[in-house]
Amino acid sequence: MTRSLNVRAITLALLSTAFSAICAQSTNASRPPELYPDKGIHEMAVVKAVTVQVPPEWAIMQWQLIRVIEQAAPYYVKKFTRTDGTTYGKGPYDDVYEMFYNWPELYAISGNKYFFETALKEYDAITRDNTAYFKDSIDYHHQLYKEYPRNDDFFHISEGLTAFYNLALGDPTLPQNIQRARRFAGLYLNEDPEAQNYDPGHTIIKSIFTGSQGPLTSSDATYNLRYGHASLYPKINNLEPEWIKDPKRKKQIQALYDQMVTRTDVPVNLAATGLMTNAYLYTGEEKYKTWVLNYVDAWMKRIADNGGLLPDNIGQTGKVGEYRNGQWWGGLYGWYGRYGLMMMFSQLSVATENAYMLSGNPKYLDLLRSQITGLMQRGKTTGEGQLLVPYRYKKEGWYSYRPMMVQDLAHLWHASMASGDWEKIEILMKSNKFHPLWDEGIWGKNTLNEDDNKVWEPAEPFDWSKEISNGDRTFGSAEHARLMYYAGKNPDWPLESLKADYKEVIKRMHFMRNDTRDIYKINGDDLYPNNPVITKALVQTTMGTPQTIYNGGLLRATLRYFDADKKQPGLPKDVAALVEGLEENRTVVHLVNLSITESRRVILQAGAFGEHAFSSVSYQRQKENENNEPEVVKSDVNSAYFVVALPPSTSIKLDIGMRRFVHQPSYAFPWHRVKADAK
Repeated sequence: MTRSLNVRAITLALLSTAFSAICAQSTNASRPPELYPDKGIHEMAVVKAVTVQVPPEWAIMQWQLIRVIEQAAPYYVKKFTRTDGTTYGKGPYDDVYEMFYNWPELYAISGNKYFFETALKEYDAITRDNTAYFKDSIDYHHQLYKEYPRNDDFFHISEGLTAFYNLALGDPTLPQNIQRARRFAGLYLNEDPEAQNYDPGHTIIKSIFTGSQGPLTSSDATYNLRYGHASLYPKINNLEPEWIKDPKRKKQIQALYDQMVTRTDVPVNLAATGLMTNAYLYTGEEKYKTWVLNYVDAWMKRIADNGGLLPDNIGQTGKVGEYRNGQWWGGLYGWYGRYGLMMMFSQLSVATENAYMLSGNPKYLDLLRSQITGLMQRGKTTGEGQLLVPYRYKKEGWYSYRPMMVQDLAHLWHASMASGDWEKIEILMKSNKFHPLWDEGIWGKNTLNEDDNKVWEPAEPFDWSKEISNGDRTFGSAEHARLMYYAGKNPDWPLESLKADYKEVIKRMHFMRNDTRDIYKINGDDLYPNNPVITKALVQTTMGTPQTIYNGGLLRATLRYFDADKKQPGLPKDVAALVEGLEENRTVVHLVNLSITESRRVILQAGAFGEHAFSSVSYQRQKENENNEPEVVKSDVNSAYFVVALPPSTSIKLDIGMRRFVHQPSYAFPWHRVKADAK
């Protein structure tokens, strides 16, 4: 017994020492050079609101939603976590991280620091609980090594990373997270001798499974072949179902799978651009930007060389279809895959946003745009006027025709603000007429199911102006109602969207209060649907942006807000915001101070990371004469920031001129940064 206890004590001491070493290394990380505390607020232009009026319903509901979430969140934390932050339930690392992935977003909107502090505590606890500090200590609970997934596909890696990226919204100066950002990105810069995941000569990520222990050359074929996530065509025309039961045949198939699938670069690896962009936003170091642009350039060249079609499997020497006799389809989560279109396009959107933001070069918009255009060109229209596009490809050609997803188009338009991209949205407005839509639930019964030959059939009419109230409140696949609002056809959207999120919070709280499951047996995907922090409508209304892409997306925003008096992220207490108009060089935002006793000052930032610039701001005020006529006041800004002063019960509608993607993006807060100069 004594020997056992001593061994256990020594082991725990070693683990503690290893974790402390990582933390110490992180603590000694240098502060990014672009951070200059306590400078700049007094130099910003100031606009003062003077209109006193009864606040609009959307403004009241915006803060009512925030307050109900503030009540629900501590209940969720108490129910599912211990006092040290570890969760009672266990599961795949990405599912556990997802339990708190969007909490820093709420801090960036509401200014309630509880959500950031809790998310940070939980991220650290989940990381600590799932990390093995010895390379060979592998079990279900040690899915991370050096705080990063050992080996996994990037679709799932990026789900967990979204929680990490969002932490920078709460505090971009934490040495531990800066060091993590460098270390994680370094895994794909070959800076870690144990993780040589990238081939810079051929501009490829070396495997479908990569991570802190490097690229895998062998991965389990059973699941991905059984569930149609990859194909062995043309080496095998039709894989017999019995192959799994025959050990000899299973060995043959496994070897073939590793050659054709495991050792390839695939489109979902474009999510790695998020790792690099995250490190760049923390540090401003050019090597991260260079990596993103080189990698995206390589994929764009492959598309061009493949006749405009995104290839889904790249061999070790950078050739399309290298292990398939030049065949461009069949790779993991690719055109053959059951959910391949959704998985590929989400990462195309992420990579497009990252490359465009870092470079300011509109050519990178074509990474995503080319594939959206291609789908629409290959579409067909039914007798009812419904446009259907092919979701999959196999040896017989394109198939699985379904209504087109709107999420990626929404992100493309938000990035480009181009009329041509808006015209594509208008085509969908006219031609997405019926349920079921793919967007109604990523994994729902109406999505691509195991029946490959099932033909889409129209059900009840689909109303673009109505909020979809199922799991989309989390996944963000439906942007229909918001886009109708900006088309000038859905004036009730802001209020209805906020009400839909309010309803979802109540629904999740009701579930938690009546949940009779054993708390210790909850795992996997059952962990995060209970999360009562719903940020979809708040992000959309306040920031004028599509919801953050669930799989490794970084926050996108037309406007972001900071409390000028408290010097922290988020709208000041009782200040509501609604982006009412979006154009290429113009944004209209309505700000309301709900407090009848307190004045507030809010800093407006151009873009999520200061990547845009305000050129001017105009607004109406009453003339001080007997007629009390309104006059338009216009001022030049020429900065990424300005301040709005809101006396009690006042509101103001600002018409803001903007220049987009002209500044170096950074996580730094306004008071951290020196004045940004346009490129």
